[in-house]
Amino acid sequence: MEQIDIKNLSDSIVNQIRKIEQLVGRPVVVYSDYSNHEFLTLDQASHENKDGKIEVIITNEKYKDFVLLHELYHIELENSGEPIISCAVTTGKEDDDGRILSTANSLFESLEHAEIVKKQTEDGSYTDEIRSEYLKGVEHALNPNVQLDLANMRFYRSLIIFDGIIFGEHAKDAEWKMEFPVSYKVAAGFVEQVEKNDMTVPFQFRRALIHVLEGYNNLIISNGYEGMHYHEFLNVTPVVSNRQLRLSLNQLFQIKHSPYTNRSTKKDAFILLGVGDGQSVATLNIDPKKATPEFYQAYYQQSVEKAFAQSGVQYIIR
Repeated sequence: MEQIDIKNLSDSIVNQIRKIEQLVGRPVVVYSDYSNHEFLTLDQASHENKDGKIEVIITNEKYKDFVLLHELYHIELENSGEPIISCAVTTGKEDDDGRILSTANSLFESLEHAEIVKKQTEDGSYTDEIRSEYLKGVEHALNPNVQLDLANMRFYRSLIIFDGIIFGEHAKDAEWKMEFPVSYKVAAGFVEQVEKNDMTVPFQFRRALIHVLEGYNNLIISNGYEGMHYHEFLNVTPVVSNRQLRLSLNQLFQIKHSPYTNRSTKKDAFILLGVGDGQSVATLNIDPKKATPEFYQAYYQQSVEKAFAQSGVQYIIR
């Protein structure tokens, strides 16, 4: 892995890096770790926060400007006040945890792509050639050289087509609708949620995200599999108004003793669910031994703002 001198990057990339550094107050460092890629995909650059820096690693040399800018736009969105998903519980089974988180992250990134594709079209990094190469990668992903049962292939293809419709800007809709009718119908329903909401507005982004997570969970259950339980396993940043912050907690949220284990306390997890959408917004470090009716009564009488502050719940003002 080799660090790339910022002098060797295009002006649009340098400007985006400077924008992020000003936004987060940390330096962005770019590294190359090139390998041979038969197809262009949207995961050929990645990033992590490390030692007070944001490290970005590119693996595709031929399309390095595109994949680097793509990753930089993801970083910008993550730090621009959009709702995020997080997880503070475990099922006790690492594979199950991983499956829930990976599918949720895939759906989340596809929602972000609705804005990123616009940005990359505007900056000129998403060219006709790039679109063609990206769609070749999608076609390959839809026809993998692996054996999966029909239901699992349907789950997998729904994720791929969802992203393909958004970032491919509907270029292959007719083909995918004919070739993969069930997965296409599911994915098209997700896209409808994205396109009827403004993804730059936190409340609408969150609403679309919850609809999409619920839709994917329903797909899995309808095929006879155990659901992902996103509503209780994941926390999604709440978006509330100043008026709602002044309400008592029980008017907007309810505490649920969940079937999962709190990663922090290693005890039973208690989650805070929105009354309106049933989505968890936080995992509460409540001692199960103290969860008495009297405890709940006192806890619920707090204002939403006080309860959030007490439990360190991050929120966005609507």
